[in-house]
Amino acid sequence: MEAEYKTFLSQILYTYTNEEFLLNLTNRLIIFFFRFSFALIFFFIGRKILRNFLQKYYQTQYFKSIDSSFKTFLSSIIDTGTIIILLIASLLIIGFNHTSLIAFLGSVGIGVGLALKDNLANFVGGLIILIFKTYSVDDEVEINTSYGIVSSIDVFSTTIMTFSGDLVTIPNGNVVTSQIINYSKTPTRRMKIIVSISYDSDIDLAFKVLNDMIKKNKNILNNPAPFLNIDKYNNSSIDIAIKVWTKNIVYWDTYFELMKEVKTTLDSVNITIPYPQMDIHIKEKEM
Repeated sequence: MEAEYKTFLSQILYTYTNEEFLLNLTNRLIIFFFRFSFALIFFFIGRKILRNFLQKYYQTQYFKSIDSSFKTFLSSIIDTGTIIILLIASLLIIGFNHTSLIAFLGSVGIGVGLALKDNLANFVGGLIILIFKTYSVDDEVEINTSYGIVSSIDVFSTTIMTFSGDLVTIPNGNVVTSQIINYSKTPTRRMKIIVSISYDSDIDLAFKVLNDMIKKNKNILNNPAPFLNIDKYNNSSIDIAIKVWTKNIVYWDTYFELMKEVKTTLDSVNITIPYPQMDIHIKEKEM
């Protein structure tokens, strides 16, 4: 048994220390090193050339004429696609058999697809957003609790710039299953401002001066007509709702103008805007 074991070890040592074997191994390592180096150079140079080409393409009039929402989505797909193509070409240069490589990539694709099914849902969600034009870049939207301007629509997510300057990234799969309010979808938009007056104030006079204020503002539309009504009786005030329509493009300018003019208008007729107050009655206990 010991003799057989020694014979087996001798054969192994002979096989792997044989001059012909070492020569073949050295040749293969040298060839692999050169192929790997060439593939690496090919990948990075090819990536740089394609990136420069795409940058020039993105500056063409044709690309600029594409819808701004679709541009970010398309550029994301192109960038990812070029990396995948260069990676496959590099593996073929190294020496991978194309049949085996296709089978391997197919297996990897299935595994990655199962592992990244949420990302596939996000990709489909991005297509739905672009096809049905739910919103576009620069639209003012509210998605769940995120409210702001759409900054970009990428392959897997939508980015919103909030009015406080925060960037909020929402997966496209979540977007298509959520309630979306697009304030930029229509050319006009209704505005509602609540104005509080004291219980001692003349309601009819308040209505009159507020109506006059609205009529003087050129951004407020006559159709639909402006509307004022009592919205609520609070503990310390009467709330008047001002409901007017304006063009979307001047919505916020009009809003801030009215908010500034309300106080001046009410002050001009001595109508006060109350602040919360409480009357306390102290009852003395009889001795």
